[in-house]
Amino acid sequence: MSGLVSKVFISASAMGLGALVAAPALAGSLTNPSFVDPSQPYLIYEADGSSTVLNNSADLSQVLQGDVSNPGGNVELSGQLGDANAADPITATTLQGTLDGQNILISSLTQSDWLSDGFVDRWFSEAWNNTETGVQAWLKAKLNNPFLNESFAKTLFTSFGLYNRFSDPNVNYATRDNNGDVFVGLAGHLNYTEMINGVNYSLKLSEVVKVEYNGESKLLYAMGQALDSGLVNDKGEGADGTSHSGLYNLHWGNAPDTAAVPEPSTMLGLMAIGSLFGVTKRKFSSNA
Repeated sequence: MSGLVSKVFISASAMGLGALVAAPALAGSLTNPSFVDPSQPYLIYEADGSSTVLNNSADLSQVLQGDVSNPGGNVELSGQLGDANAADPITATTLQGTLDGQNILISSLTQSDWLSDGFVDRWFSEAWNNTETGVQAWLKAKLNNPFLNESFAKTLFTSFGLYNRFSDPNVNYATRDNNGDVFVGLAGHLNYTEMINGVNYSLKLSEVVKVEYNGESKLLYAMGQALDSGLVNDKGEGADGTSHSGLYNLHWGNAPDTAAVPEPSTMLGLMAIGSLFGVTKRKFSSNA
């Protein structure tokens, strides 16, 4: 899908709870899904009752036929087992298919996606200032600095490429309802916590997914509590008993172009701090 006419950034949290509830009857779901480049990394999880099970030989058409009421399996784009920084920062893993008669591309994020049009600045500011995400409290505890401010925290986040942890979304489905509204489902955690110095810190936000459809390219994500998916990754290779328990039903919407000029980010020679961000692969967003 070349010649895209615009790029729009959409946060489900900014559009109200309507973006996270059941949509009207479906007019179409994803058909004929395939990988643009099958050599790029991915992980396919089938639904088996209330479990998700890793099976990279599974039929994509079956795995991606869910909706908000029955999300089913998922595909982690750019996913690799056991690697906390799995997403390829240079080349995206992309699903292609058809939704209601139009071509659609669904991709993991690259460094270029994050650093273009000020997206990383906008995303981080929203995550930091939205108390429901828990990001601010978590980072302050992680760095053992209760006085950490947004500007310095964003510099660290950008300089160390920590956005990579939010770049490998687990795609459940893409649907279009009878009103013409498009939704993309991402698997995540229902309740993720990390213990730091004896205190549990909760983190609630989705990963980010790039969707190209109907002449536009959009980066979709959500801040806050996930829906209960009714599933959990508790069987098969790499199962952790907590992943895929949450669902973010992201709304394509008709938002105006909100791209901004990116702020400069500067390396501050603080590489020794990098190890403090060692979150496990089964992380606090829509994980694989």
